[in-house]
Amino acid sequence: MSVTLSLSSRHISIDDLIEVVRKGGKIRTGVDIFSRNGTLLLEKDALVENDAVLLKAKKRGVTRIQIMEEYSGGIWDDNGEKISISPGTGPKRQETGAAAATAPVFSSEVAKMVHEIYELKRFAAEKYGVAKKNIKKVILQIVESGGEFDVESVETTVKGLFEFITQHSTAFSYLTREIFAYDDYLYNHSINVCTIGTAIIKNFNDYFSSSVSRQLSLLRSEQQNTDRHNDNAFTYYFPEELRDIAMGFFIHDLGKVLVDKAILLKTGSLTESEFEIVKMHSIEKGIELLEKNRLRNPFLSNISRYHHAALYDDEPRCYPDDRPPLHLPPYVKVCKLADIYDAVTSRRCYKEANNPVTAVADIFRKYAEKDRLLQIILHSFVKAIGIYPPGSIVWLTNGQLVYIIDGSGPTILPITDSSGSPLTTKADPIMLGESEEEQSQLIIDRRKAPLSPLEAYKLLPSYLRESLYHPTGTN
Repeated sequence: MSVTLSLSSRHISIDDLIEVVRKGGKIRTGVDIFSRNGTLLLEKDALVENDAVLLKAKKRGVTRIQIMEEYSGGIWDDNGEKISISPGTGPKRQETGAAAATAPVFSSEVAKMVHEIYELKRFAAEKYGVAKKNIKKVILQIVESGGEFDVESVETTVKGLFEFITQHSTAFSYLTREIFAYDDYLYNHSINVCTIGTAIIKNFNDYFSSSVSRQLSLLRSEQQNTDRHNDNAFTYYFPEELRDIAMGFFIHDLGKVLVDKAILLKTGSLTESEFEIVKMHSIEKGIELLEKNRLRNPFLSNISRYHHAALYDDEPRCYPDDRPPLHLPPYVKVCKLADIYDAVTSRRCYKEANNPVTAVADIFRKYAEKDRLLQIILHSFVKAIGIYPPGSIVWLTNGQLVYIIDGSGPTILPITDSSGSPLTTKADPIMLGESEEEQSQLIIDRRKAPLSPLEAYKLLPSYLRESLYHPTGTN
């Protein structure tokens, strides 16, 4: 049998596999293949000898299947000969034996996506490590000099983070957020707010700009205007402005370096006088740092001064109060949401981290339906982070606990059985359906509160702890 396979990083088109089977070949997945709504399409131990099951998988949305040679995987032709699938070299014949009949194959679009997520996490960890070294250096420079720091190195670091976020729609999710350590909170917080805020402002900018462009296009059509400028699209923030905004997110809290550490790290409630001192980190100290480093950019100064300002009239414990909520620029409001989300989902000296699912819901409920622009920002926030942010552990209605690998779908990894007992073997990832109506038994149970990050961490198998919380590249 002549066999030609389209190879891309060992992911084989399901159409090619159907052709192999139709010509007398065989395949074995080694991993259960599920549809997007959680229906089992193909058991991992089943030897595929006809095209019926593959056609069913294709109909349910599976388009490519990954073949892993290191798992003794493979595809066999009508003579029982193994077809080598080394990337970029094309298929080659291999001698076969009895072991061929039991060779496992890593499978499905979900497996492909999970592999890409883990690869992205490793790359993101390197970015996070570089950024953390930089912010540590900056803070040390501020302490030693009384305020001056290497602005160029910060700009370079932010440029790297900005490019990473803008190239990957949910890239901030894969950055290593150190939710179990509070000694380095200011370092981590600067990076997290930068990456989370950049993801949100990018979503907002895309949505708002396209909405205005559509309205302008409709208006021009109604006016039957054939002016040569008709095709010009509206842009709320230009790319260079978005980079300035990302810079503002990164340094938004540096004023805290000049505030009494004993007050910042106090475990009990702040007195009114202590709260007034803390407020100075944005109202006074942050602006002072910008001036000392000749950073006279309105994006930076607005973010530094107003990232704790009220987003709606009479919002309590907000400062300063010299600008009404409707007059705050959208990027300032984005910074505040990113700041709140990271603060509540990170461990502090006086509290444990909250579950990301709960944090997203609480923030949305608090700020929803206040004004139209803030509502767009909120939707951009939820789109960037996800209703079920990566790293969350939630319940399914069948009693299982699952880890959210990726918010889209979402893609989950079971960590317990239906009785709540930790799994003894490594589970395969599953992508849930996009709506509950599409799902069968695998539905997230919204009646049960998600676990706190600390509770979740204790339940994770060791291989997940290492790959998800301590990937290579962190420092």
